[in-house]
Amino acid sequence: MKEKDLTSYMQSVISCLEKDRKRPAAHTYRYALKSFMKFSGGEDMPVDKVFMPGRLKEYEEWMKRDGKSLNTISTYMRTLKAVYNRLVAEKVLPYEAKLFDGIYTKVEQQTKRALTKEQIGVLLHADFRQLPQKERRALAYFLLMFLLRGMPFIDLAHLRRQDIKGNCLVYCRHKTGRQLTVHIPREAAWLLEEFWNDNPDSVYLLPILDGKQKDKGEPYACYLHALHNFNKDLVKMAAVLLPGVKISSHTARHTWATLAFYQGMSVGIISKALGHSSIKNSKTTGLLDVSS
Repeated sequence: MKEKDLTSYMQSVISCLEKDRKRPAAHTYRYALKSFMKFSGGEDMPVDKVFMPGRLKEYEEWMKRDGKSLNTISTYMRTLKAVYNRLVAEKVLPYEAKLFDGIYTKVEQQTKRALTKEQIGVLLHADFRQLPQKERRALAYFLLMFLLRGMPFIDLAHLRRQDIKGNCLVYCRHKTGRQLTVHIPREAAWLLEEFWNDNPDSVYLLPILDGKQKDKGEPYACYLHALHNFNKDLVKMAAVLLPGVKISSHTARHTWATLAFYQGMSVGIISKALGHSSIKNSKTTGLLDVSS
């Protein structure tokens, strides 16, 4: 195999991920590579010099000094571990069982990410007129995500006009490609009608991505730009309607899953409703704010 330096190898992996439309993963690999290259001072290293216990520990300590969060450190280290596993599978590097021992690869679980029944009730009955236009739109999108079975923001953003089939949405999950059918409840129907994309040339149901692709170029970068603005507007909206409550694009999904669980829905059914590819491998329990 010719590609034995980290940059060329990771770029080949990124190209494969892009080809398979796994853009979030490609984005993570790209930024992990960028971070490691910054650590190395721009020096490209052979993979056998990268995957050494001392080098990996130096990189971890460098990220700590650089102010990276534990989740960021874990994400980049887990990405490198995935790259290492690929190299081992391709017999480029030998397997060393303890290579990542002592390297931080955990995920810091955030607690209480779901809203209570009373808090989501406040949002459902909010007077949209008291909010500025951007915050009004953020509230509408948040409620749609909650009402449409905890739909992720990336799926909401990519909904197309043709996905509406009668009183249902039939669409494919962006992450897994799995087709889902979601009933449109009355509370969501008026939001879709009120915030409908009025651009006749757009394929999107909602105007979340319109106008951003021209400015940002790469499709996934367009989505990240939209996500950043959505989270920023959510914080402003929550400051008015739910002072002191932390809220993000993940909150709607966590809230739906948690309330469904407390209403007696089984974890298996919740997992299926959320569109997880496998109940066995899903992270449904991580979405639930429940006591152990």
